[in-house]
Amino acid sequence: MREAALMERLRQQDQDALDQLTTRYRSYVCTILSNMLQGTGCYADVEELCSDVFLALWQHVEEVEDGKIKPWLGTVARNRAKSWLRARQELPMDIDEIELPDDGPGLEDEAIRAELAAAVRKAVDSLKPKDRDIFLRYYFYLQPVEEIAAALHMAPVSVRSRLSRGREVLRKRLEKEVRA
Repeated sequence: MREAALMERLRQQDQDALDQLTTRYRSYVCTILSNMLQGTGCYADVEELCSDVFLALWQHVEEVEDGKIKPWLGTVARNRAKSWLRARQELPMDIDEIELPDDGPGLEDEAIRAELAAAVRKAVDSLKPKDRDIFLRYYFYLQPVEEIAAALHMAPVSVRSRLSRGREVLRKRLEKEVRA
């Protein structure tokens, strides 16, 4: 069934429509959640957050624009994961529960990764708005080229071309940033 029809049924509180949308987008939402948690949570945490995302869809279906369910779910998934991580870090920790660090990355490695992440964000933010939108949809929301093209009323070849040019612009800016 088409997404628009499912959304219309969902707006009428049709549980079957929610089940179908959950089946369709569950792996997409779980991928975003897993990537955001980066191994911090277990499978059950990802499953619980995924359920929260689809509960939010049920409760806020009127806020979802037609044809925008996937980015909406992606945004909610990101926000739920960020809230979960924030809450987990703020919990008081008993000294007996502190674990010794493993041989993982040290503080210097973490600082380098943080600097690189900031440089990448800055470079992506410097792209033209349409190119930035395409880049975020493709790399952050994991949307396929055809879906991006349809949403932005563009030909798929144009989306691929903008992605290619955008990667080149980012590469040059990041090389310049590293040299500075």
